[in-house]
Amino acid sequence: MASSICKSKSALTVTELIVVIGILGILIALYLPQISLLQNKSDEPKCIENLRNLYVGFASQATEDASWPQLPTGTKPGSRQEEEYWLSYSSNTLNLSSNLWHCPTIDRAMRHHPPPKGKEPLIHYLPTLFDSRPGTAYKFSGMPWLSEIANVHGHGNLIIGSDGNVAPSVPTP
Repeated sequence: MASSICKSKSALTVTELIVVIGILGILIALYLPQISLLQNKSDEPKCIENLRNLYVGFASQATEDASWPQLPTGTKPGSRQEEEYWLSYSSNTLNLSSNLWHCPTIDRAMRHHPPPKGKEPLIHYLPTLFDSRPGTAYKFSGMPWLSEIANVHGHGNLIIGSDGNVAPSVPTP
């Protein structure tokens, strides 16, 4: 009696394998932007902490001296010289670490899309330029004390006001 044994193979064909790889590629392409957004959102608490620490330093200065720190004469707002001044001032006068001036999301964005050589920002938060009159920084409650240089968290640049609250510059709907 001859018995016939059927052997079935359960391996994937080349066509099936290509289809599976194609579907995985499409799914990865769809979810990659979401991963980036999640990274940016996970960095937001660190940026908020940095702004609050800078706020504490600037608030103590504004309270003790009763005036807002002023740029040296001849320093152009928005220049590299201004950024260097704020780094130096906060380190030497306010005893703040230079790391507080960096947002991890902006650092990551610059690694992926580097700005032209020499155009990299030294600081990621800009202090508002109030005048030197005593109490000016507290008189304008709607004016931010420090503002993030870019909208990297998805809902506007982070700002911190005279009350120490951090919020996006553009209210979320």
